[in-house]
Amino acid sequence: MKMPSTLPAVLRRRGALAAVAATGLACSAGAALYVRAVVQAQQDSRFGEIVSASTAAVRDRMDAYAQVLRAARGGVTSLGRDPTAREFEIFADSVAFAEHYPGIQGLGWSVALSPSEVVAHEAAQRAAGRTSYRVWPKGERPLYSAIEMLYPPDWRNERAIGYDMYSDPVRRAAMERARDTGEIAATSPVELVQEAGRERQAGFLLYAAVLARRGDPASLRGWVYAPFRATDLISAALAGERRRAVGLTVFDGGEPDPAALLHDDGLPPAGAVRVLDARIPVGGRSWLLRFTAGPGFATLPERLLPPAALALGLALTALLCWITGTEARARRRAELTVRRTALLAGAGKALSASLEYDRTLARTARLVAGRVADACVVCVLEPEGPLWRVGHRDPAIARRLADALLAAGVDEAALEALPPPAHARPGGGPPAVPPARPTPVLARALADAGLRAALTAPMQARGEAFGAVTFLAARARHLGRADASLVGDLARLASAAVDTARLYRRAQEAVRYRDEFLSIASHELKTPLTSLGLQTESLLVTARREGSEPLARKAEVIRRSVERLARLVASLLDLTRTSAGHLELELEDVDLAALARDVIERFEEEAARTGCALRLDAPTPIVGRWDRLRLDQVLTNLLSNAVKYGAGRPVRVQATSRDGLATLRVEDHGIGVSAADQRRIFERFERAVSRRNYGGFGLGLWIVREIAEALGGRVSVESTPEVGSIFTVELPLVAELAPPRSAAPPRAPAR
Repeated sequence: MKMPSTLPAVLRRRGALAAVAATGLACSAGAALYVRAVVQAQQDSRFGEIVSASTAAVRDRMDAYAQVLRAARGGVTSLGRDPTAREFEIFADSVAFAEHYPGIQGLGWSVALSPSEVVAHEAAQRAAGRTSYRVWPKGERPLYSAIEMLYPPDWRNERAIGYDMYSDPVRRAAMERARDTGEIAATSPVELVQEAGRERQAGFLLYAAVLARRGDPASLRGWVYAPFRATDLISAALAGERRRAVGLTVFDGGEPDPAALLHDDGLPPAGAVRVLDARIPVGGRSWLLRFTAGPGFATLPERLLPPAALALGLALTALLCWITGTEARARRRAELTVRRTALLAGAGKALSASLEYDRTLARTARLVAGRVADACVVCVLEPEGPLWRVGHRDPAIARRLADALLAAGVDEAALEALPPPAHARPGGGPPAVPPARPTPVLARALADAGLRAALTAPMQARGEAFGAVTFLAARARHLGRADASLVGDLARLASAAVDTARLYRRAQEAVRYRDEFLSIASHELKTPLTSLGLQTESLLVTARREGSEPLARKAEVIRRSVERLARLVASLLDLTRTSAGHLELELEDVDLAALARDVIERFEEEAARTGCALRLDAPTPIVGRWDRLRLDQVLTNLLSNAVKYGAGRPVRVQATSRDGLATLRVEDHGIGVSAADQRRIFERFERAVSRRNYGGFGLGLWIVREIAEALGGRVSVESTPEVGSIFTVELPLVAELAPPRSAAPPRAPAR
């Protein structure tokens, strides 16, 4: 078919192409300029990184050398005398300069000498085998220094032996600064006495003064020092750094003074396009590191990238519209994904904030309203009636909708018949809000709110539907497939929150019923156990009186079993009382030492049976305001454990008092408790041993801790496996009663 040739039609076709072409050309030119700027910024960044890395390498290397000098100074100071050649050689060899500190010329020791000591010093060195040793240069000076040792002993360093560095003003300034400040001191540029031949370099030295008395310059003994050839040092420090076409010049001081030049690697050639200065502290002085980059610093891709960007922009002009449309669609999808994720995260946070889901569901409904849909309705079926929570930007509309839903009643069968949420479609009547029954009042409330479309997802747990989440909107097109997926996810989050809260409440009820049962059972068991105990005692007395040894043994076994059962019942009763916060205390004056003797007397027979020797260390009375029965229970539980787990070995009980605090210690030499178990053995039903080998409920130590804390004290344990344990109870002499604690509910499950 022939295309229309009218002017408007041509303009529509050509004008659009011209606009795209003009836009493409403008964008291509702008892209080329931008790429050029980016390349420049990239080069600047790379240059800055090279400068930073190189500066850090030099600074770290100098810091390492300073640490070597400090270590050497510490070693010499600790000797309390001048080091011998062998001692200094051992230290220098251990430092391993060539491997760990390349660039350093050596490590030396220069002794400080008064004029009267020079002759004796030279004689001593010659007597030690240095026949040609002398302190040089000659001359009258108030203080001399002489290089005794310089390692490694190569031909360069041997040239410096005996040299009086204090005679040189530059070196002397650094040596005096090191002596007066106690810090590492560096010289300005000098030529080392080791230099020879035509390959001479600028050098410098680092000094660390050794004082006989710290902080007293007058007690100077000498200097540990290190000479450096600057170019060798810088080359070694930067050996691992990649510096393409980047030159480095190092000056001593803060300014680029040619007279203070330490190093110049000769790069780059003339025409530097980048210059950056860095300063580092070295031995109390400042070094200026000047980095320069020439045209060769730019790589071939960086030079070709701007024109390539222009060519690419021209080639992509024809695809500009398609790319723009694709990007817009992708951005829209990404924004929807982000909003959906943020909404679900906010809903999850609101739902997990509390187990009171009647409140958290209301907050979640308000969160959804206005962000995804115009209104959000959540319904949870409860035994006492449905729970409706409505979210809307207008609270008045939300209240009217909630009243209408509550009045409509529910149709539970509607929940089972709910289809999976899908794209909302416009209908001829008001939208359904399952499980509410459709009523004229509800229809009018929805119409007044302008709500004409709905998406609903059921709330389910373990195959049972117990509620629904509904999104409501003014128009069906406002609720799409993404919203259908969102309402399903939100329903699952809400279902998990409600189900978790219900399980938690059931767990609380189960714990309450358990405690009530244990309390009733304990009380009911105490009466027959008391009667059984009295009858057993009577039987035991009769058997012994009549001389019936077999009957006496059996009666004794029954008595011990009754006592053990009575203790278990008492532990269960204490468990229920303590868990419910009903641990009653009757304070009176109690002598802890006398109480300990009474308890030990009760345990003598059991201890003798297990081979445990009981020992009490309580030389003086310890009187405090405590509950006698509870304190007796604390010591009984601790002593029972000591006899049980330390059978055949001595048990020691110690009672002391100091500064208003009574301390009770029970020490055994039994199986001990591992470090991993020492914290948890004070919890309910916790044990560090197998139930098969040792009986009990795992309540004894928990009861000890509860009683100690109720009296304002604490209990702790020190133990080593297979060595023994020491349980320590500390109590104030006047009990500081802790406030009663309510029954501890089970820990809420994490969601």
